[in-house]
Amino acid sequence: MDIFRKELDTFDGHTVTQITLVNDNGVEISCLTMGAIWQAFNVPSGAGKKNLLLSFDHTKDYYANAQNICKVIGRVAGRIAHGKCELNGEQVQLPQNENGNTLHGGTNGFSTYNWNYTTSRNKNSVSVIFQKKITEKMDGFPGNILATIIYTLNNNNKVTIAFSALGGSKDSLFNPTNHVYFNLSDRQDLSSHSLKINSSATLETDENNIPTGRVKDVEDTPLDFREFRNVKVAADEADGFDDAFVVNQPGKGTEPIVVLRDEDSGHQITIDSDRNGLVMYNMPALDTEIKFTRDQGKPAIPGEGLALEAQTLPDAINQENFGDIILPKNGKRSYHIQFAYDKIK
Repeated sequence: MDIFRKELDTFDGHTVTQITLVNDNGVEISCLTMGAIWQAFNVPSGAGKKNLLLSFDHTKDYYANAQNICKVIGRVAGRIAHGKCELNGEQVQLPQNENGNTLHGGTNGFSTYNWNYTTSRNKNSVSVIFQKKITEKMDGFPGNILATIIYTLNNNNKVTIAFSALGGSKDSLFNPTNHVYFNLSDRQDLSSHSLKINSSATLETDENNIPTGRVKDVEDTPLDFREFRNVKVAADEADGFDDAFVVNQPGKGTEPIVVLRDEDSGHQITIDSDRNGLVMYNMPALDTEIKFTRDQGKPAIPGEGLALEAQTLPDAINQENFGDIILPKNGKRSYHIQFAYDKIK
């Protein structure tokens, strides 16, 4: 097990450090202090290595588009209707940054910070620990918190992201995720990918993608991934993905929430989560030119990658039965997402 560090570049006045964790099988991940970005998930492939994530070589490229490529998202992932919620009987106004709603933590969410870090290792795993004290003044959410994000790579080729927060003198909100994008193939689309999602229901949303509070059955829809289905075929039928699935339903909590595989290479990712939601997004439209490292100078195309964001269901603070995302004053909340890499047997 090895840990490597280097100063990658500077961004917005910050020195950005890249931390690379390597296991005994030659699998490695790289993370950046800026945005706690997950930059690489490199696995042995042919005579070399393959990065399973959409990525850039330079920090500035992650912030030159609106796609949140592989950034940590918080305090709250997804949308909060009208940027409003009620805490302790009082109406709270949060920063509004999309159609009058709060999206992905608002204007100054977790992805906008350069995080402090330490590392640790033992016989079978290596970790990078990002931590930051985030105040009301910094991001416009109630309460000061101490947030911690830990990426761990072990010798079973599993990457675990552990999120935790300690509350201060006020109740706050905490529902983070990583906006990771996968493309397991050498193609510039997902036509060789098959996907299985352990979910029979998605959230109904309005024209601004805010949940109405109702759920919809996936049967006979393009969102039925209860058995393996070709991703591109389904995306074309659905006119792109930006959908929230209900996962870890009663009786299904011991099963993975997602299995994504590339039929060409045999690369496969299995995702486990301790929460009740999965947002799937495939960049159905691009509002600016993007050039990922994998494409060697060619512009990205819509649908090139698949974001799989495990979280508590969007707008949970305003929806009954969507889950509890309140971080109590002086309390603690913690969540985990695990990504296991293997080859199709």
